[in-house]
Amino acid sequence: MLAVLDKWWANLKGDDGARERALLLPLLYFQHFTTTSFVVEDENGELAAFLVGFLSQTEPDAAYIHFVGVDPGRQGQGVGRALYRAFFDVAAENGRRIVRCVTSPENTGSQAFHRSLGFSSSEVIPDYDGPGLARVAFSTTTTAAPVRGARRLRVLDGALVLERHADVDVPAGDWVALVQAPDGLTAIRPAPDAEAKERWIALYDADPDHGLNEPGLLVAVLTPLARAGVPVFVASTYLADLVLVPEDRVQTALAALRSSGLTIS
Repeated sequence: MLAVLDKWWANLKGDDGARERALLLPLLYFQHFTTTSFVVEDENGELAAFLVGFLSQTEPDAAYIHFVGVDPGRQGQGVGRALYRAFFDVAAENGRRIVRCVTSPENTGSQAFHRSLGFSSSEVIPDYDGPGLARVAFSTTTTAAPVRGARRLRVLDGALVLERHADVDVPAGDWVALVQAPDGLTAIRPAPDAEAKERWIALYDADPDHGLNEPGLLVAVLTPLARAGVPVFVASTYLADLVLVPEDRVQTALAALRSSGLTIS
């Protein structure tokens, strides 16, 4: 973990920041808190993310998230949220109701992430961790703000085609989705036959229930597809997103999504 800290944090706060981060991960955390800490590896066995946490010995109803890191190349894919969900589950199983953590005032990305999960935050607390080491403190409960775990997608039956109509009249025949925009109407239809050009396969949430205020759900799907060079067409519904990939690239798409931690059914 120490080997990736400066790279992942983009040398935040320079040499002083590097020393702070290194001091946060002494060996004792990997000897005594293994049951409340987690490591995520990528398909090549390389470190992709980690969370180090523990159950408070002072507050019997509290747990503490000490240090979390996610490879910048995998941020926005739900990995951090899945780690927090795992920790919340362990904390709740051990009778802990409150979860606390802190971050530095300079780490605005961490602050935004925690607020998106429902954590409440303090003002900047000067000298929290010693002279010159200010922190922002966060707290939530294990039941107040559910943290979505790894996404589950399902492959819809049959191939589809896309049609663009200059007028806005609903086209005759079967269709899966219609999108009206200033430039006309786009229809997503079942492919009429195997010879149809530009056939697409659709992916949809296995549990279509995301709220309109949940950030990062669509990008968690699109980012690994973009890295794999798979083009997409997306139509969003009130509860989920319909993501289309070319039929001849579907296996590449599914492999990329699974390698990013998504489950496909």
